[in-house]
Amino acid sequence: MVAGIGETLRNAREAKRLTLKDVSKDTNIVVKYLEALENEEFDKFPSETYLLGFLRSYAEYLRLDADELIQAYKGYKIGESSTPLEELTRPTGLSIFTQWRMYAEQYKNILYIAGIGVAVLIVISLFISLITSDVHVGSDDSIKAIQEEYYRTQGKKIAIKNIWPLQIANDSGIVLLYNNEACQFLVENKEILFLLNEIKDDSVVVEFLPDSKKYILEMEKSVVCSPMESSQNIILTLKGLTENRAKIKVQLTAAQQAVEQEEVVSVVTPVTPGTEVVTHDQKNLKIVLETEFIQKTYFELYLDGNEKVRGFMPAGNKERWEASEYIQVKIGNAGGVKVKINNVDYVFGLPGQVANKVITWRKDPTNPNKYKLEVKDW
Repeated sequence: MVAGIGETLRNAREAKRLTLKDVSKDTNIVVKYLEALENEEFDKFPSETYLLGFLRSYAEYLRLDADELIQAYKGYKIGESSTPLEELTRPTGLSIFTQWRMYAEQYKNILYIAGIGVAVLIVISLFISLITSDVHVGSDDSIKAIQEEYYRTQGKKIAIKNIWPLQIANDSGIVLLYNNEACQFLVENKEILFLLNEIKDDSVVVEFLPDSKKYILEMEKSVVCSPMESSQNIILTLKGLTENRAKIKVQLTAAQQAVEQEEVVSVVTPVTPGTEVVTHDQKNLKIVLETEFIQKTYFELYLDGNEKVRGFMPAGNKERWEASEYIQVKIGNAGGVKVKINNVDYVFGLPGQVANKVITWRKDPTNPNKYKLEVKDW
């Protein structure tokens, strides 16, 4: 057992008067893995990649020296293992055949003395142990493979410093990334990877790899992303930002019920010039909203402040509503509805996005008899 790692983590947490549940909520590391780190029960982690990723995240959350704790863990591994030091410090990710040669070289004297019969048994034993054990690809090899694939598909190079695994629990997770660091997680057993490409004053740019789809994240504004490798849309929300690090919330849009509660930024078509009118009497103004539901979608509608609809609308349903002053709508799946306002097509958002909009007339400040339709968030 490593002296100091678990105790250091526990003392730092207790000094901040935090419970394991508090830490789990902020870091999205499940309590059982936090307990395993504090109790130094390292065999409870699914792989060393996750162990090191969680150890770094926990240490940085507590404002400890993450590199120092990781080096302490590696020292423990060296002390506990009978494997020579040069093998433990050599980069991981070697092929099975390369590892087999290493074992064969290590035991060549035994093989020679024991004869062919014993040699065969040792070879079989080594081969079985290799194919039944977890073979983890080292981060250096993973980064190199991703960079090569990106260069092959995009024709340009990309810089990646580190790749941090994220455990998605209840369809969401939180990751802390420095510039040029990547986050990796699973969606239906398929690996998804995005890179923190650029940090700006009030936003960041992330890029999904290897398809090179880029998205701009602003503080507390959720963005629906659709990476090529994922069977689901992914919602990214920038929850915190410093000069060189970003805190990003990752959510999966697997369940429509979960999506309905998200405040997701939507893509709105600009108002068309044709929706301007000139009238001497404001009572002559009207707003006509036409909807065609192409998917079953949660929908709320208010006409001039009066509630008309609240609930799920079935696919195939077509409706037409009219108001004189304003219309308010909330759509649980903006991409599941085709919308026309005063006979002009609008796009309120992509599949999986939530749209909360007010449609109203705005008076032209230069002409009191001229009005223009305005669509804005509410």
